Amino acid sequence: MKRVRHGSNDSAGLASRVDEILVDAHGDDEQLWAFRQALEDNVPVPSDAIVIGEPVSVTAFDYDGNARRGLTARCRRADGSEHVVAAADVVFPRHSAGGRYLAAYRSWLGLEPFPPEVGTTARRKRQHKAAASDFDLAGPIELVALSVKDRAARCRLLGSERIVTLRATRVWGVIPAEIVVVHPRKQ
Repeated sequence: MKRVRHGSNDSAGLASRVDEILVDAHGDDEQLWAFRQALEDNVPVPSDAIVIGEPVSVTAFDYDGNARRGLTARCRRADGSEHVVAAADVVFPRHSAGGRYLAAYRSWLGLEPFPPEVGTTARRKRQHKAAASDFDLAGPIELVALSVKDRAARCRLLGSERIVTLRATRVWGVIPAEIVVVHPRKQ
């Protein structure tokens, strides 16, 4: 008898993983709960993934009892916005735990277990916090407002790709896409 490694991604390995997940589940509803539990137990969150070519951080998996909707994934984009998407639309790296368990779920759905990793080669690395060396604090700094909340605005340093968070008392008057000139008193 051929032994199948637990981390294997071939068809026998996928079938074995599906059988392991669904061992005591009968009917679609119980099987979806079993997949949700397997994802919760085996996929560390937050985890980096791709959804329709956009890099996201998956923060949770869920099943709300609607078998037509299936499993969902709560994802956070780089701009901080959160969205709930179908778990089958999330693409993890093929050899990660998320990739293996979502491949089993997709296989159970009758979908291609490993969709192409669209956008992973062109994926930008997350920007690190801006350092003092990125701009001169002696004079005014020009920023482009990307998003605005009550007391903070995410801005891009004009002429670079650096993203900074501007916290100021009068940020409520700033409009996204507006160029803001800041005279910093402290960093």
